Amino acid sequence: MDILSQATDSRQATPGQAEPAISRATVTVAQIMKLPLDQVLTGLDIQVIESSITDANFYGGVHIGNGGKITILTSPGRDPRITDTLVRYLTAKTFNLDVADLPAPFGVEYTDITEQARNAWIKAVSA
Repeated sequence: MDILSQATDSRQATPGQAEPAISRATVTVAQIMKLPLDQVLTGLDIQVIESSITDANFYGGVHIGNGGKITILTSPGRDPRITDTLVRYLTAKTFNLDVADLPAPFGVEYTDITEQARNAWIKAVSA
């Protein structure tokens, strides 16, 4: 999360107004894009981890674990503004919100590895 704290995040509530509460049940694209990123991540209980994946084509990914725990993986060494934008985008996509696709050459791939993991576990315990 250190890389995220380096981003200049000037998004703030209008002076004199409280920032709106954010929750998984009521989250909107506007909240994700406008609120300070730390508030978004805390309110939605999302953990951001810098991954060790150094592939130039990897910018980030999302893992949704047991109980709906969301972890966003970011690539190391990226500009903090790019990381901030990507985390916000992946957050919106994770909640199936209506957000425009990223421009080329970026793409989003959805993979459910549940069956692959189950098959690997069965193979491992059967050996």
